[in-house]
Amino acid sequence: MDEQPASTENSGPPYKNGGFVQQLIDFKNGYSMRGGDWGSLTQIFFDNLSTLLGALFAIQDMRNFGAPIDSINAVIWGKIVPGVGLTMLLGNTYYTWQAIRLTKNWGRPYTAQPYGLNTPAAFAFVFNIMYPVYFANLDEVGPTEAFARAYKVALAANFITGLISTVLAFFGPFILKVVPPAALLVPIAGIGVAFLGLEQVTNSLAAPIVGYNCIMWVFLGWYSGVRLGYGSFRLPEALQVILVGIILGWITGLNQGQTVKDAADLVKWYGPDWSAGDLFADFGLVKDYMGIVIPIGISATATSLMCLVSAKQAGDPYPVRESLIVDGIGTMIASFFGSPFGTVLYIGHPAYKKSGALTGYSLTNGFIYLFLSWFGILALVQSIVNQATIGPIVLFVGLAVNEEALHFIPSRHYAAYVVGLFPSIYDWVVNVSNRSPIQDDYGGNINVTGLSGWFGVLAWKRGALLVSFVWVAMLVKVIDRHWSMAAVWSMIGAAFALFGIIHVPEAGFDTFAQPTWEQCSTVTSCTGEGESEVCTSNAECWDNGEQWMFFLAYLMLAATFALLFVAQKYGNDPTLLPPMVDEESDMAFADWFADAAVDTSKHPATVEEEQEEERSMGTDPLNPKTVEDSPPDSEEDIKMEVSA
Repeated sequence: MDEQPASTENSGPPYKNGGFVQQLIDFKNGYSMRGGDWGSLTQIFFDNLSTLLGALFAIQDMRNFGAPIDSINAVIWGKIVPGVGLTMLLGNTYYTWQAIRLTKNWGRPYTAQPYGLNTPAAFAFVFNIMYPVYFANLDEVGPTEAFARAYKVALAANFITGLISTVLAFFGPFILKVVPPAALLVPIAGIGVAFLGLEQVTNSLAAPIVGYNCIMWVFLGWYSGVRLGYGSFRLPEALQVILVGIILGWITGLNQGQTVKDAADLVKWYGPDWSAGDLFADFGLVKDYMGIVIPIGISATATSLMCLVSAKQAGDPYPVRESLIVDGIGTMIASFFGSPFGTVLYIGHPAYKKSGALTGYSLTNGFIYLFLSWFGILALVQSIVNQATIGPIVLFVGLAVNEEALHFIPSRHYAAYVVGLFPSIYDWVVNVSNRSPIQDDYGGNINVTGLSGWFGVLAWKRGALLVSFVWVAMLVKVIDRHWSMAAVWSMIGAAFALFGIIHVPEAGFDTFAQPTWEQCSTVTSCTGEGESEVCTSNAECWDNGEQWMFFLAYLMLAATFALLFVAQKYGNDPTLLPPMVDEESDMAFADWFADAAVDTSKHPATVEEEQEEERSMGTDPLNPKTVEDSPPDSEEDIKMEVSA
């Protein structure tokens, strides 16, 4: 079937894809490993490696709370990692083919889109789903079954995330028009602060010789531009952090030879594991974690969309809907083959294109991960590195997520941004309390009903990302005095509260008009002494935060905003200011989508031609101009559209 742009005026004849054999020939001829591909391969490989190892370290830490290490290793190396390897190969192969296809179609080189693990989602599923499910079931079924159940629920959650992303590929433009940009960005920024930041640097702070140096090399490399190397060859930022950490880890004894020996026993053939049985075994339990799953699915779509826009700005307009669907399907495939980690497009396409990379780096990265994962070699790689080294690299991702959020959020919304971070921070606090040496039980219940503040922490911990999503959207509309939309978002919050998706530990109506189990404690009181001592036990509960109360509170907010809307529209109060109009920030995502679907510039066919063009303009090709420095496109340049 021919690929036809929406407008073919002056765009040349479209390329005919031909049959399967012809496409294989084109794929073979289009694959190439140039100098830029090698550098880009190194960067994308270590970007994915830091995320994968960090998430695996977090799962392995569950052994400190009773989970059998044999069960953990069986799941990680026999299911999760092979599933990651398969998904990485399939996704990178598709995006390599996509770039080759579009290169033939438009007669100029495309750089394949970088593809890898969804970092915020990976850590959200480990800490917000696996750990809570494990602790909630530990006493009932024991550590082995509790860990297996935690893994299965995370697997199901990942599948639903992929399904959401696939559906949003069709309805995403509408959602991105009506949802404030801050509401999409801030919940993930909260994950960046709490679980990619606070959580990840703890191991680095505990081992300062290794950790402090690795943290500083993150800032030296990514923020100060200091890169080790010789001549024109420079190490990728992630690799130099890993090298510093490995060397110092072995010098100080943080790394242990026995760990490497144990990991060597895990190096063997694993291959893919069909995990549909695990995926659907405890599917019904996912309803209690939809407050995490829904925002992750929405944010994954938004993240990929931003990557598509950056690729378009660098000169490679890709089909938007096709790319978003591939991301969603890739995540669902990962679930069927044992991985609870979703996949998305990665940031960095403009840098890879500028370096001269085309298609080779992407496909090669997929094959490397397939080889390392199916033969268990990643276990050996992980044993050589250490958590104090990986943590700072993941911290950089958390910082980048927050910088991205602040870049697109107007300063007047910063107050909403700060409040939107609270749910994930509270979530992390409860998570840490459950894993601390002074914890009392595994439910986050400290058995002191008088400490109302603790129950407030628990209320915003439940469905943390969705709580952040609703509150940021509501506060943004309040700040901008859009009272009708503030009322709408309050009603949405009321609906989530009504069904127990947020604020309470279990979805449904079982505890709608009574305290939940985590709001109650057994208090024992005794009278008398010795043989005459009599003890009685009574349940004491915090009864000011029941499910119906959260529902009613949101309805009250909606009523308040409705009254303000009426007063603003029909009243004569001069102190009630009119709505604030800011189309640039309100429609930011809608504009991105429109830009991503249109090729708005002419670009040199090769990097060498680009450098020659820069020389003719008096620009040093070794210090090229950025996209922002480029002159704006003229109307004559807007000739063709790539169908979304």
